Amino acid sequence: MGYYFVKDGNPMEICNYQTEVSTNADQVLFSSKLIFLKTNKLWKEQIVLDKNTLKPISRKSERETRNFDIKYANINKGDYFDIATYPLVLCALPLNIGYKATIPVIDYDSPNKDKIQNVNITDVKSNIYNSELTGEHQVWKVSVNEESTGNIYDYFIDKTSRKIYKITVSSKGNNLMLVDKETDFNPFKNKFDKEATLKMLTKGNSVISGEAFAKDDRSGKDNSKIRIDVLNVNKKQFAPKGTKVILFPYNEYFKEWMELNKRQKKIKGAKPIPLSIDAQLCVLTTEIYNDKGNFEFTNLAEGDYFVSVSFGYTDTFSRREITGTSDIYVNGQYAGTQLNTDIFDYAQTGDANFQKIVTIKSNGDTVKIKLKRW
Repeated sequence: MGYYFVKDGNPMEICNYQTEVSTNADQVLFSSKLIFLKTNKLWKEQIVLDKNTLKPISRKSERETRNFDIKYANINKGDYFDIATYPLVLCALPLNIGYKATIPVIDYDSPNKDKIQNVNITDVKSNIYNSELTGEHQVWKVSVNEESTGNIYDYFIDKTSRKIYKITVSSKGNNLMLVDKETDFNPFKNKFDKEATLKMLTKGNSVISGEAFAKDDRSGKDNSKIRIDVLNVNKKQFAPKGTKVILFPYNEYFKEWMELNKRQKKIKGAKPIPLSIDAQLCVLTTEIYNDKGNFEFTNLAEGDYFVSVSFGYTDTFSRREITGTSDIYVNGQYAGTQLNTDIFDYAQTGDANFQKIVTIKSNGDTVKIKLKRW
């Protein structure tokens, strides 16, 4: 989770909080790391819990200012939870609107190390959490106060999965926030084969040679007024020299990635799904190398490829417009009215985004393509 200090509503990330929960026979092992981003500080915790009750058995804690390794049976023989692991209990409770409960805990960092103190659930309400990756989630907003610290927490817990997406903290006048970065999110069904993909991109003798340009059709309506262009000065608006062109193999993994992002656009609040690190290394880029929009990809093997380019352009055109009217007289007699017209030059900017699926049938082929709009 990202750990943020919040001032005037603006979050600033200060730490990275990592947790891992595993099981071993009749025990649960809870491990955590708090990594401070601007220093070398690292806080580590390892807590062993009873698998059936989540009651703490032992805890080993390492910080730069103090270390301890304790057995809870030697501290207090009552029934309680460790203050660091009670969020696991929150997620297991039968939460509902207005739910309240008291959770007994031991806080070994408090002045009363051996005393059972309470974590109080003061309120539960329905809420919505918007994830940049997975969109909108129906959650329980669980409000909690800790007797040992005086801190007030709001936990945002998914109603279905019971995953904690966000925690807000009010502590001694400071506002903090923890947000799940969803590093475990992997919507892909197809496994990416880096070795086979790199082979397609580097072990062949084929070439894709292309030209990228735009040309607007400017006849018809413009701002709801009928007009006809006299002249479109720039017949082709070539992609500027230096424009990036991208290429990647059109295999099942990349097809799935494109399809996932089509769906992602329909999810409220969701951002695009990135490629895996290995897949990103298999996306080739080249540049338009002249003023005619030309580019090349070399060393390609046979197969299907996706080629894409985006660029801005300026389209220059002229049109005839009515500038007024004149009365016509013949031998002093009124004969009618004529329209006065003139030709005006215009320049209009546009954005071009072109994609094309290209097939190389045999190794050694040169395939010529045009990325264009007419």
